[in-house]
Amino acid sequence: MGRVFEPIERRPGELIRSEDWNKMQRDIQADLAYLESLIEQLKTYIENMGETTTITNLESPEGSSYRLDEEVPGETDSFRLPVIGLITRQWVAVGSGPICKFGVVDTFVSLDFWATARNGDREVLEVVFEYIDGTSAVMGPLYIHEMTRLRPKGAANPYLEYLLAPNEWVWYRYRINNPNPEKEVLSLGFRNVSADSTVRVGNVLHYRSKIRPLGEG
Repeated sequence: MGRVFEPIERRPGELIRSEDWNKMQRDIQADLAYLESLIEQLKTYIENMGETTTITNLESPEGSSYRLDEEVPGETDSFRLPVIGLITRQWVAVGSGPICKFGVVDTFVSLDFWATARNGDREVLEVVFEYIDGTSAVMGPLYIHEMTRLRPKGAANPYLEYLLAPNEWVWYRYRINNPNPEKEVLSLGFRNVSADSTVRVGNVLHYRSKIRPLGEG
């Protein structure tokens, strides 16, 4: 609760006792300190406000994609459903090499993506942030969990949530921070860095941006 103001009333011409004057000054000082604390809390709250954007049905100018109910070359099973969560297609790299590249053109603080790996449970994925100013930053290699059976989160790149297919194949949702959140991201590239693993990336991204106060560009 806020402080309760208790006015000290005086008649015209009446002198104020020093005790009353000093108490009034102390109360004003305490009220100002309380107000400054509220303003600081409000400022921190506003600075931490954010909004999450979800992009679905992403297309890539590079890499190979397959339906979820389609067998990837070299495999004898699939996810058995055309849609799992918001994922409708999988971008796949068998062995090391580029998986896909998604255009974004926005500024954001953190990125969530869906991925999984056959012969996973190891560091197999790199994410490349390409910025509109021509610079780039690489995150990884990132630990991606095994797709054929649900794994515990563990300490290495723990996932946020997971989706199960009818055959118990798994999609995992991961989060990474943008190394340069003040820069506008042009595209996000995903690359398999393990020659022994088949890494999949879903065609859905979620990213969190700070809400800009009115007046900012």
